[in-house]
Amino acid sequence: MIPSFNASMVLPPFVGENPTRRADMSPYKVSMHDVVARFATSRPRVKILRGLLAYRSALLSAGVTAGFQWLDGSFVEDVEQIRKVPPKDLDVVTFGKLPASDVAAKREWMQKHVHLLDRNQAKIVFSCDAFFVDLAKNPEMLVDDTRYWFGLFSHQRESTLWKGMLQVPLNSNDQDAVDYLDKAWPELEGGTNA
Repeated sequence: MIPSFNASMVLPPFVGENPTRRADMSPYKVSMHDVVARFATSRPRVKILRGLLAYRSALLSAGVTAGFQWLDGSFVEDVEQIRKVPPKDLDVVTFGKLPASDVAAKREWMQKHVHLLDRNQAKIVFSCDAFFVDLAKNPEMLVDDTRYWFGLFSHQRESTLWKGMLQVPLNSNDQDAVDYLDKAWPELEGGTNA
């Protein structure tokens, strides 16, 4: 379940009185249906959500089926209340396993799927400020990448306010989220940047 915004209009970094209980701390493990049901509140948000769903579909089609994504940025804040503007994109870090195993095959896969890995291209095509962390990399580098992204995503850049984020498994039933959007926003049905 996605917690309510706190008094600062962001997701809380933890819920309850004990910030050390793993189940009660960010990143909150949720489904794509949970994300859509909570954040599909305006046309700009629906457009971004459709982009995220298309991005996830493209990753799965490219063979990235194991892993999860962290969702963050102004999209998971009440930015309309805080800054009086809608979000422009969604920050997403995909922690996934590339379908290629050796270095040459990984390089070839990355070149073929640069639109999924290059943040500028992903922003244009999918409305996602997207980053990728290969779960098969050296454990020390993986820990360092995780530390970096958690440190960056768990605080507002401008204010350093501590906040929460969401975690969605890559291999989930995104069709439930698509169906929800189609029913709730029929005039925007199927409308993505992709």
